Amino acid sequence: MVTLNTEHRLAEPTIAVLIDYENVGLDSIQYLFDQLSDMGRVIVKRAYADWSVHRNKRDQLLEHGIEAAHYFHATRSGKNASDICLVIDAVELVHTSNVDAYVVVSSDSDFVPLVNKLRSSGKLVVGAGRRDITPVTLVKSCDRYIFLDDGATQNSEAPTTQPNETRTQARTGRADRREPSNSLITRALEASQDGQGQVPGSKLHQTMLRIDPSFNFKAQGFLTFTRFLESRGEVRVVRSQGPGDILVQLSSQREAPAPTREVQPEPTRNRNPRPAQATEVPVEPEGKWERDVDLAWRSRQGPKIAGRSAAADVAKVLNAPNLKSTKYPTLDKLLDASHYLDFRWRREGNAIIRI
Repeated sequence: MVTLNTEHRLAEPTIAVLIDYENVGLDSIQYLFDQLSDMGRVIVKRAYADWSVHRNKRDQLLEHGIEAAHYFHATRSGKNASDICLVIDAVELVHTSNVDAYVVVSSDSDFVPLVNKLRSSGKLVVGAGRRDITPVTLVKSCDRYIFLDDGATQNSEAPTTQPNETRTQARTGRADRREPSNSLITRALEASQDGQGQVPGSKLHQTMLRIDPSFNFKAQGFLTFTRFLESRGEVRVVRSQGPGDILVQLSSQREAPAPTREVQPEPTRNRNPRPAQATEVPVEPEGKWERDVDLAWRSRQGPKIAGRSAAADVAKVLNAPNLKSTKYPTLDKLLDASHYLDFRWRREGNAIIRI
């Protein structure tokens, strides 16, 4: 039993967290690590700065197990050595380590070329920074972007001086506040709806993330994506008879003639949504096979799985010769039918990627 657990842990995706300390500090850094806990195992945690200026932050680094990457500011040109060394370390890790995903903690748009380079190398890239100073170009470049402001306030103090922050604001301008969810839902629904004006909930969630990688229904106080949709007056949530994914359509549109029934709102103790707790599971599988497929995909190396390999795992779980011979002949139809799997995986080209 111990051996099996060890093998499963070693097969988890590996993550490198690279922090531009002088741009964002360590505010809500624990919130970031909590958000990353379901993605895989963090094997690199480095914070880049001239630590001769921030000597009083040593205990804060030790508390979170973060390595201090120290570089003196050699010039006053505005571009410091810490940013450059962060980029060098990231590129070096691509060629010398087995890191699967990179988390670039900065609100500086100068890291956009690095993000693009990492993604072109087949790596998953997550950005993290503060909403007020993060440029939209950086958010859109990442596979996912986490706003540290969404976390509960931590005891950690941000640096008293933020040279990079001022530089970023002057050069790129501030990122707009989060796009209203209503507008985002409407855009995503119009882009992905079928001929009847409906779209599976899992596909809608995926489309919303592609339009706005910073979208996070949990940060808005909802435990599940379904509850988030039910709180929005511009859409109607319906469910196919029997097991399957929910369907979503505009409230102004007549309900499609398909054999569907309207979902009854899930009972809640409080009328106001509450933040999800870390120990709660957002989506439960409707069948054992969904969990078995999820475990089979997670056991593979890295967060990205070739479509052929993913299909073979599904066929094996369903005890079928191949995926086409099952009731889910394609991976797209499989994810559309399983909210549990679609909540954790998404299609990208001819592969699937762990969210």
